[in-house]
Amino acid sequence: MHIRKLTGEDAAAFQAIRLEGLQRHPEAFGASYKDEANLPLSLVSERIVSAAVFGGFNDSQALEGVIGILKGQSEKVRHIATIWGMFVRPNARGTGLSSHLLNAAINEGFRDCRSIRLSVVSTNSAARRLYQRAGFAEWAIDRAALCVDGVFYDEILMRLEAE
Repeated sequence: MHIRKLTGEDAAAFQAIRLEGLQRHPEAFGASYKDEANLPLSLVSERIVSAAVFGGFNDSQALEGVIGILKGQSEKVRHIATIWGMFVRPNARGTGLSSHLLNAAINEGFRDCRSIRLSVVSTNSAARRLYQRAGFAEWAIDRAALCVDGVFYDEILMRLEAE
């Protein structure tokens, strides 16, 4: 697998994998498939450019996983980065791609920030273990953070501090 920062030209591939993640695991994302499916590629491209989004590509150059990290913009929160939108296609799970994507995002975040934060749905134990192995610590639970088809899901808030 090859990891690189996505560009605006990757918008169609990014949107396809993002929609797949939203459809397969609606409880794992704050965004909805319905909302994201209607976004024009120009807006998807802007999102990629305004945040740092990394992609993992297989030997055939197919996009198999993504992760985004957004650095705080205002003066008081510029020291905080937030990881968002991580998804790895089922056929690429267990290959180490998730760890490589997470490491790319962490390295990007700590270039300018002191703290990296994320939220993960409480039912996703594999993702929680991945984040814990990378050094993230749970610091709060956001009860009923998401509602999907009438079912409420808690999110675990995690953070990683620069040493």
